[in-house]
Amino acid sequence: MRNWILLLCALGIVGCTQNNIKPTTSGSGQPRATVKASPEAVWQNRQRVFAGMKEWSMNGRVGLQLRGRSWSFGLKWNEKTGRESLMDIVNPLTGAVMASIRETGSQVVLKAADGKSYRDTSAERLLQRQLKLKFPLGDMRYWARGLPAPGKPVDAIKLDPRGRPQQLSQDGWVVKYMAYKDQSGNALPTKMSLEKTSERARAKVVAKQWRTRF
Repeated sequence: MRNWILLLCALGIVGCTQNNIKPTTSGSGQPRATVKASPEAVWQNRQRVFAGMKEWSMNGRVGLQLRGRSWSFGLKWNEKTGRESLMDIVNPLTGAVMASIRETGSQVVLKAADGKSYRDTSAERLLQRQLKLKFPLGDMRYWARGLPAPGKPVDAIKLDPRGRPQQLSQDGWVVKYMAYKDQSGNALPTKMSLEKTSERARAKVVAKQWRTRF
């Protein structure tokens, strides 16, 4: 009979005192909760994951204030990382494209609603010269996705409990993230604001739709 009991124990069919597998416990003797990654670890992983993003598109709307002047427009932004960027600035009432900016390599072309085209090697300079808008488009490629712009120091960053930026300060701009698409650490922002007090510039961005490809 003893041999049969030992055999059943070996197969795990009955409970036996010889079984040494026990739940991991804390010092209090209670089962230890699953260890979650820290916000800092999630943040580092977010940057690694997003570095592999090959394409993304965002549809939304923007409200911009600059030195007492204000603009409100729809935005359709399609980005093929390292290859091509296309941004349509859209009339918020009619949906008509008021201007489009296409960037391929070092060539930037702005096409106005009247059909005229303007060229430059800098999207920001072209936007400022033709539309009288001074805005960090290059940095916004990263800020819009909840990332710091590369090649520039980050003055400060505050993470939320899920490891996503809640506030990011870089190049004189303060970027605040008020909402994300979902609860994951790699969620994309759906509502954000930007402010640069030295330029008396403020902007609010609402992303209605995101598409990504890795």
